[in-house]
Amino acid sequence: MSPRAGAGDHGRGSPHLMTTSTSGAQMRVLLIDDDELIAGSLRRYLLTQGFAVDVALEPVSAAKLMASSSYGVVVVDPYLTGEVVHATDALIETVRRLQPLASLIVLTGYSSPALQITANLNGAAAVLSKPQSVTCLGDLIHNIPRRDASERSL
Repeated sequence: MSPRAGAGDHGRGSPHLMTTSTSGAQMRVLLIDDDELIAGSLRRYLLTQGFAVDVALEPVSAAKLMASSSYGVVVVDPYLTGEVVHATDALIETVRRLQPLASLIVLTGYSSPALQITANLNGAAAVLSKPQSVTCLGDLIHNIPRRDASERSL
């Protein structure tokens, strides 16, 4: 696996992206979280587990990655800073619109009943509270049920 951008430089074109080149057989995972420590730690662990991993540290970068690549799993913290996300629902709904077949995991430090409802309405496979161990998240990503075209409208 050859990184196009390492965890230290966050991408050549944007300070908010970390990407990894992939072969066709690897499952692609997108991590959307503005906490660089969490995103970087989970990215490094998932790479050791054989996943291809991209990281977006803010909503605009996340939207660009989702518009240009297909992901098997998207892990999102819906409470990012940035002008694109005005409401909690916006980022989760954007993920579902741009990645209709991706399995969605919501990972947040600020869970609420409203967030749980939004996540469920958008077909989230899991809603988890921070902190979570990288091994727990890695196991979940590895074993998460895959969505198919029949679930596209969720």
